[in-house]
Amino acid sequence: MSMIEIADHYFFDSSALLDRLSNGVRVSTKEVVFVVGAPLTAPYGGNPGVDDVNAVIQLIRDEFSAESENLRRLDADIHASDNRYQAAFRFLQGRRGQDTANEVIRKAVLNAHNGLRSERNDVARWPDAQLAPLEESIGEWDLSPGVAALGELLAIKDTPFGKLAITSNFDPLVEIATRAAGGKSWRTSLHVDGDFSLSQAPGCQVLHIHGHWQGTDTLHTGNQLLQTRPFLKNALLRYMQDKLVVVIAYGGWQDIFTGALQSLVSDPSTYPEVLWAFYEQAPELNSYLRSVLTPGLDRNRVTLYGGVDCHAFFPELLNRWKTSPTAPERLPFSARPSAAPETPIRLRSSESDRPPNIEVWVGREAEVRALEASSAKVVIVSGIGGQGKSTLAAHYLRLVSEGGTQYTHWDWRDCKEEGDRIRTQLLAAIERISLNSLSAETLGAASDADIVEAFISVAEDTACVFVFDNVDSYVDLVNEVFIGILDKLVRKFSRSATKSRIIITCRPRAAYDIVSIITIPLTGLTLKETVELFDQRTGRGKTNSAQIETAHSMTEGHAFWLDMMAVQVGRAPGVTLKSILEDTRRGREGPTNLLASIWKTLPEREKVVLRAMAETMRPEDEDLIADVVSGKLNFKNFKKALKSLVNLNLVLVKPERNSPDLFDLHPLVRQFVRLTFDRRDRLGFIKIVLVQYGNIIKGIGSALGVHLPLSLLERWSQKAELEIEAGMLVDALETLASAYDALIGGGHTEEFVRVARKLFQTNNWADLRELPKFDGVCAAMISGLSDLEEFSDVDDMLQKYEQTISIKTARYIKFCDIKSHYLWQRKKFDEAIEWATKGDDLKKSSHVDTLYDCEHNLALARRDGGDPGKALEYFTRNSSLEVMLDPDDTSIESASLLGNTGRCLQLMGRLDEALTCLKKSARILETDGSAHRLGNQAFARQWIGEVFRTKGDRDTAFLFFCDAEQLVIKAFPGRARELRSAIEILFQGEPLPSISPADTQRRVSRWIQGRNNWNGHAIA
Repeated sequence: MSMIEIADHYFFDSSALLDRLSNGVRVSTKEVVFVVGAPLTAPYGGNPGVDDVNAVIQLIRDEFSAESENLRRLDADIHASDNRYQAAFRFLQGRRGQDTANEVIRKAVLNAHNGLRSERNDVARWPDAQLAPLEESIGEWDLSPGVAALGELLAIKDTPFGKLAITSNFDPLVEIATRAAGGKSWRTSLHVDGDFSLSQAPGCQVLHIHGHWQGTDTLHTGNQLLQTRPFLKNALLRYMQDKLVVVIAYGGWQDIFTGALQSLVSDPSTYPEVLWAFYEQAPELNSYLRSVLTPGLDRNRVTLYGGVDCHAFFPELLNRWKTSPTAPERLPFSARPSAAPETPIRLRSSESDRPPNIEVWVGREAEVRALEASSAKVVIVSGIGGQGKSTLAAHYLRLVSEGGTQYTHWDWRDCKEEGDRIRTQLLAAIERISLNSLSAETLGAASDADIVEAFISVAEDTACVFVFDNVDSYVDLVNEVFIGILDKLVRKFSRSATKSRIIITCRPRAAYDIVSIITIPLTGLTLKETVELFDQRTGRGKTNSAQIETAHSMTEGHAFWLDMMAVQVGRAPGVTLKSILEDTRRGREGPTNLLASIWKTLPEREKVVLRAMAETMRPEDEDLIADVVSGKLNFKNFKKALKSLVNLNLVLVKPERNSPDLFDLHPLVRQFVRLTFDRRDRLGFIKIVLVQYGNIIKGIGSALGVHLPLSLLERWSQKAELEIEAGMLVDALETLASAYDALIGGGHTEEFVRVARKLFQTNNWADLRELPKFDGVCAAMISGLSDLEEFSDVDDMLQKYEQTISIKTARYIKFCDIKSHYLWQRKKFDEAIEWATKGDDLKKSSHVDTLYDCEHNLALARRDGGDPGKALEYFTRNSSLEVMLDPDDTSIESASLLGNTGRCLQLMGRLDEALTCLKKSARILETDGSAHRLGNQAFARQWIGEVFRTKGDRDTAFLFFCDAEQLVIKAFPGRARELRSAIEILFQGEPLPSISPADTQRRVSRWIQGRNNWNGHAIA
């Protein structure tokens, strides 16, 4: 039945709606706006999702679980109300307030986060700044079939979808699903009145009309939903007046959307089309919804549909648009006129570091012209500290944002002058510009070359300017080029066909004899530019020109020192340029004595704030800085001090739209404050900052794991850095040990190594060796350095570690194990066997009671070094080989054990047995959630392919090699090339079979899941 009649309304069925939104809109010029509600992201098919109405009500009941009288009254109110949800929230708000209502919604949304579901009660109390980054980890969110398909629809180019989606939901899953499909999305959240049409950006705008789970209040009760919101209502009316509005999985409560819709369909001068879909086969319209829709029904501007399940409907609609191209006689939707052109913006803000705010811009016209006129793909800006390298880069990004360049996006990465962070920041940039399709977790074990290739690949068509600020530690001071991964990046990026550009800032000079790489050295300001600077800071012509000339000569045009002088003259009461010059002359260090002069004039409260900020490890928001100084200043005095310091340009503001401003110190100011006080004097402030970092970690500690974004994981490394600075070595080791799995597993090896390196380089190893966690952190450091291919540093670490072992105690066994593992990683199998045997023999002969053991690494080295039979004895020592070889037995759940055993059997020529173990291992890996999932899945497929190749089944080997290649092609292009070479050797010049990656994946997956076994022929 395609249509049923109920009372005076016709309800068409789901197939009619499918046709309307496929064949129907192909011959229309109308844009489609989806309006969706809670069922779209709720749990479905036994899989988790955002809590539904019943679950949310239970969360509210949980708030009163220990209060029997309140619980009784709550249940009574719910039972007596026509709207149980609103009644529950009304009761909650009367007794706990809006903050608790927001917290309930956060818990409900976090039920869809597969990494934090079990800790959601704690996570719901995190501040917005810590919740926002969770949305960037796309793979951690459970997407229902409906929202996943809707996201794909919104991501497809040249369709009528994808400009605007409206939702009453508080969760971010529509945006996440769109980005997961490779599209772009951006959010507008309105819990008060506002005009959503004032914002413009590429991609789909997702309008949350009842607020959002973080960053806004959430609206639930009748008085909240019916508040007067004229700007929003008028914006909705303007936008929808000529659109095809599709309402699906939406309840139709009295709210701003239904109110605007009623006005819209009642206005004879507008021509919308409203398609309202109901889940029920034979819906009953309540009196309110009937009153909303009747004027449109009478005009035939509203059409009703019944029996529409969003989780079946959206996938079916997606399939139609993926399999049937747009009608050729019509213009593609992207070519049709739009109301406003898209304006260039940067990528999603919460994933990027923030450039400094530019209050005054003077001079540097030649440098800006060089940036604008040059076609160079890599620009290196060098110069001594304070000459304005970061300011120049930030100014250029402002031009990008204003549409003044050929670039449309930007990304800023602060690489810290005092530490190695470029690999970490490259991974973060890749994660961001790939819209999380490539994550730091996925790329964590990739080589430098693979990471560079991945970066170039995802940046190729982005037209993005990437700034890597402060890369001093990556400059070869003798040869004046970069080292390591940064050198690989600039050389390969400069020769690529990319549409993007990289700007790198550093103090030492770096230059390349490559035409697409230019170096812009920054020297001092000219006298004319200095006069203009003072005019802007103090007022035109108000400062003595002779004194300005003296200042220019004294500082050699140093931009930062001159600006400091100008700000003091313009804003500090009673300060003149003459007095500054006289005071500075008295100092032995010339212009660098300026900060000492300024310091003496500052009130004590400003000094307190500067000393506290000098010890923070990154730009922080006002609230955290206030907490740090709360024991010394009340909030009122803190606010005055911060405002004064910003006014004097001693504190930099790093603003962000829709996020709190961050505050930071210029590196020269931070350096001055730290050098002014010795460690003992600084210790009090360091400990206060540590308390605040400890509080943050305590709040998110239960969620520590690979799924946390780097912005949160960094809190552990920042805490460890401060503890090292304060000499709190036991605490530093404990912090590093607790964060190791999360940092390494999350792909942030460089961040762990960067901080651990400070610990081992600045302290006596003889003192460290007696401390708890020393051995474990040392082993982790060596493993991390090995992963980063810093082999000379590994050799140095091993030598120093061995020197801490004066006699052969149990720690010597640990040393043997560490060295054996490192040698195995480098494929020096004979040496690895030698060292592992030393440790193993010592443990067995001494009968020492220790957890340290070398047997696992000994088995790996023997297996890959030519003795797989001996290795097999170890892997099957505690697990029955008979059980492993039973294809129907699922009692062994370790993919590693089964894979290692299968690999031994493969190398021993026991191919059928190897296939059984490898297949069981591969099956477990299909649901693996670890950071190394893709790499391990690819190894399983590669080894299975090798078995089939040995068996003579070339076609099946080809399928497994191809599927392995697809798994690693983005993250590990080096491994992908090895697999491609194996495929070509397999066919020895013959044409390769023609099969799509999707079909390959389907066939391999069917075999792994057990539907097909090897029978001497290619799997079907």
